[in-house]
Amino acid sequence: MRIFIRTFVAILTASSLIACGGSEEKASTPVSFCKDTACVTEPIEVKGTGAGNPMVRITFNDCKIDTIHWEKGGMGVIKDMVFNEFITNDMRPTKEAFNCTIIGSKYAWIKFNDCTTGRGFLLRLPFDKDGTTSKYTSAINNFDPAFKVADGLVAFYDNTFIYVEDMETGLVAKQLLTDTGVRDIDFNDVHSLIETVDITKEKIYAKLKVDGKTIEHNNPLTFK
Repeated sequence: MRIFIRTFVAILTASSLIACGGSEEKASTPVSFCKDTACVTEPIEVKGTGAGNPMVRITFNDCKIDTIHWEKGGMGVIKDMVFNEFITNDMRPTKEAFNCTIIGSKYAWIKFNDCTTGRGFLLRLPFDKDGTTSKYTSAINNFDPAFKVADGLVAFYDNTFIYVEDMETGLVAKQLLTDTGVRDIDFNDVHSLIETVDITKEKIYAKLKVDGKTIEHNNPLTFK
């Protein structure tokens, strides 16, 4: 199965800047996740090389994702998403933390982080008529310099586990956070829980902060 990957690069203009932590009042200004705070305005289109020539097209409005269109020829698969009806979080992407991976002719993964909070997101878009579109609003993306996730993998977490999914096979491995789970997670501040991770297909290293204590995991991964 051939994997096609392209990192988004949008056309930016001097007049299209967003306030990703931009303010003259330094005392009250949150630190932005973004280094490049330019507004993404131009549509982005990514084409795969699998059967049916799958493609994904993303449009933007007011520096936010507006719609996502994806299709594959030969089987008449044409799908559209109004983004804010699927993910209601008020988030702004940036070109440096946004990419798309098309897996053969099966599905596409869109990976991005919110410029303001650094919160990670994932979308899996199926290229078959009956496939289910999936969303993950607590992704561990390696746009964050504290997170390393090997090529071909995506990762996300909840109150109990860190999940690692093989993008091509769909198989998933899990790492337990603690024996009792974690309450009151602030998903807009991932580093209040997860300091760092390093994930390969063989193992996961994770350093966590839970109830004022540091927890480290360094374990092999089993995909099922």
